[in-house]
Amino acid sequence: MITLQKYTSTPFEVVERKGLGHPDTLADGISESISRELCRHYLEEFGQILHHNVDKVLIIAGKSQPEFGGGKVLIPPSIVVGGRATKPSGKALDEIFNQAVASHFQKILKNLKDYRVEPRAEEGAPELRSLIGRGANDTSIGIGFASLDPVERLVLDLEKEIGSVRGVGEDNKVMAVRIDDDLKIVVAVAMVSKYINSMQDYQETKARVKDAVVKRSKTEDVSVNSADSGSNIFLTVTGTSIEMGDDGATGRGNRGNGIITPMRPMTMEAIAGKNPVSHVGKIYNVLAERMAKEIAELEEVQEAYVTLVSKIGSPIDKPLLRGVRICGDLELSASKEAMIDSVIDYWLERTDDLVEEFVKGKLTVY
Repeated sequence: MITLQKYTSTPFEVVERKGLGHPDTLADGISESISRELCRHYLEEFGQILHHNVDKVLIIAGKSQPEFGGGKVLIPPSIVVGGRATKPSGKALDEIFNQAVASHFQKILKNLKDYRVEPRAEEGAPELRSLIGRGANDTSIGIGFASLDPVERLVLDLEKEIGSVRGVGEDNKVMAVRIDDDLKIVVAVAMVSKYINSMQDYQETKARVKDAVVKRSKTEDVSVNSADSGSNIFLTVTGTSIEMGDDGATGRGNRGNGIITPMRPMTMEAIAGKNPVSHVGKIYNVLAERMAKEIAELEEVQEAYVTLVSKIGSPIDKPLLRGVRICGDLELSASKEAMIDSVIDYWLERTDDLVEEFVKGKLTVY
């Protein structure tokens, strides 16, 4: 189904991104890291990827004592790995989970050294395991849109700008609110205590973060760590609030395109950690985004929205719904519809190609 509507700019929008060290994004990253490790072990041992969905990671914050110039973690955070996973015979699931968590933390967090992993995943139901390679193992929704507007692109870029400031950690969150042409940005960023020697240092680091955001965004209305009050400041030992301030859970953070956009269609599906062979909650969200990007590049199309809905047990290349909405000053001719249909067909026929990209970590889903 393809529909056309005239493009109109919204009078206001809200765009959010949770940085790579934010608790929810860390949970997404761990889920995806575990899925990749499982895929590698399954391919080595069985020659194919077996059933797993480790999209239920919970991070329980620990307890810390940050101090200017130092501090310590008193109780390390715990990573509870839930979900379902087929057990390989070559290596225990617990060992795979620990390896995957360690790999992700080493890649993302410079200062977190101590944590606990609590494996809770068990094997999935036989009827779901049997669907691997045979059909969709859930009835799920995949949504993608393109192109990103200026505020959405800005929010994606700001994490790099914030991270370039000495003394900040990997845990940050950016909230941008546009009302007509007026843009307001609120930033939360964890400071790393060993680099911050005094309250003056802290305030100066906050000012440098603000300057970096102002320079990139071209707006002066920028707030950084607005909850600071007296000695209660966003100072951490490790650069992430999982040391004490906040818990994290898979699926509560960024959507597949890296941002949270409540003014656009979104799915509540947790993409990270789902298996890349039969779980349409992962596959369809990636495909829908790629489809939307390609359709948005067609002549006179300003925006494209793609919705895919699966039916459990049905072939993945035959969704229950393949809906497209395009916006622009154009006519929906038969030739234009044919071009859009060909884009949808092209990507639905290439679901197998996504598997290698997932396993090698080439796809970012958060």
